[in-house]
Amino acid sequence: MDVPKCPICQQSDIGILDGQCAVCRTCSKSKRSLIQFCLACQREWPSNASPTNSCMLPNCALRAALLSDTKISDPNSSVRGCPYFRACPGCKALLTHSGRGCPNIVCPHCGRHFCFRCLRQICFGAINIEAFALLTHRMSFLQDNEIGPCRVVDNKQSLTVFEL
Repeated sequence: MDVPKCPICQQSDIGILDGQCAVCRTCSKSKRSLIQFCLACQREWPSNASPTNSCMLPNCALRAALLSDTKISDPNSSVRGCPYFRACPGCKALLTHSGRGCPNIVCPHCGRHFCFRCLRQICFGAINIEAFALLTHRMSFLQDNEIGPCRVVDNKQSLTVFEL
């Protein structure tokens, strides 16, 4: 089991006050103030909230799922190494991949197409981009950030884009 760490100093010298509320002893000592955070979403615990309550911050569960270290480990899966949970780039719905078939999926909630590996809307996977350019003779319909090899990205990008 992973030992929880403070989202500020990354130290594991924390105390769990109750439920999801934790206090970082290292940060509290250095800042001479009680530094509390949510174990799930890794954000500062609201000063007006009781440490006995569940986290009341918006999108706590979504953020917690995206911060999860759980990865798809099936060696035969096209999405091996991807985080188990992804947020749809269109509607932010929390999704998982079946592990079978193509990494390009369609969100069942909003219909957005995207690659589960790299999160791009248009992904050519392992295709050689130079060969593709020779075949199509034009690539002006693609944006620069949509060209390139498909690489598994972590969910930090989603957290930033969605302002979570």
